[in-house]
Amino acid sequence: MSSSATSRVISVGGAVLAATLVLSSCSGQTAASQPSGDPDAPKIAMIYGTTGDFSFMDSAYKGFTDAQDEYDFTPIDLSSPNSDDFQDRIDLAISEGAGLAIGIGFQYATPMAETTDHPDTAFVAVDIDKGTTIPDVTTISFAAEQSSYLVGVAAALASTTGHVGFIGGVDQPSIQNFFVGYEAGAKSVNPDIVVDSTYLSPLGDFTGFSDPTKGKEAAASMYAGGADVIYAAAGGSGLGVYEQALASSTPDAQVWAIGVDGDVYQQVDESIKPYILTSAIKNVNVAVEDSIAAFLDGTLEPGEQTFDLSNDGVGYSTSGGFLDEFEAQIEEAKQAIIEGAITVPSAL
Repeated sequence: MSSSATSRVISVGGAVLAATLVLSSCSGQTAASQPSGDPDAPKIAMIYGTTGDFSFMDSAYKGFTDAQDEYDFTPIDLSSPNSDDFQDRIDLAISEGAGLAIGIGFQYATPMAETTDHPDTAFVAVDIDKGTTIPDVTTISFAAEQSSYLVGVAAALASTTGHVGFIGGVDQPSIQNFFVGYEAGAKSVNPDIVVDSTYLSPLGDFTGFSDPTKGKEAAASMYAGGADVIYAAAGGSGLGVYEQALASSTPDAQVWAIGVDGDVYQQVDESIKPYILTSAIKNVNVAVEDSIAAFLDGTLEPGEQTFDLSNDGVGYSTSGGFLDEFEAQIEEAKQAIIEGAITVPSAL
């Protein structure tokens, strides 16, 4: 982690995260505190779903494990595959004596807001909708519409059919935000481009983030319908989209997939790499690690913190070199957004 990144994030209060006992992501068990070298080291709890999504959770977990290499604290891993025990996990973090509890995902906004008695535990809510403020909580939001705009530009430039697609995990405003940015970016290049969209589960049903089979089926239908680039903002379900990009490609007509949150090219199997055009990046790992540092040195403060293109909180990946011929145009769009010449629409 660069010193410039540290000063940038800590100066605005940071984001955070914590996790560390290595437990099976399918066990559903809660790990106890892992011993620290210092018996008086503060405890930091990470409350999250499971890793292995090639996306947001993996990035957050990396930030936490990187922090363990840099700082002395006792981690508490509160991983859970269940989608309805957010309040229980927060209560458990408090009862475990966590000085800091980091909830990964927008689902933690409501239970953190409703947990008013936590004088010895600081809360950080990571990836909360922009504009959300919670008393005594540090909320971290990412301008996903901006990074989505840039990969929309990339999709339109790479498409040979003038037809692209979007697959969202859950039909809710935070995921719709990815779509509106992506569509705007694609149409800035080609106003006549066709942009298909679908969501894998309805509002309130979070299974759309963890169903690769559903993602693969949706991608197969979209590719068959003429789309040659698909952006997946679907968490773990995105793996099915990436696999289908490989399956739907032919020697005469390659199709592409676009990843989300992390650099998917660096995470997927070698056979899939040639079909990952780019990824829309959220630097969750940086936000997490720097926020832990802020907590440990006493500078973490409640309030909303926003990560966007201007502070490198979001961006896009260039792994694989597939954007080399388009990068100048994408960078031009990026600079225009930072300078305010382009205002990216938002669903939030």
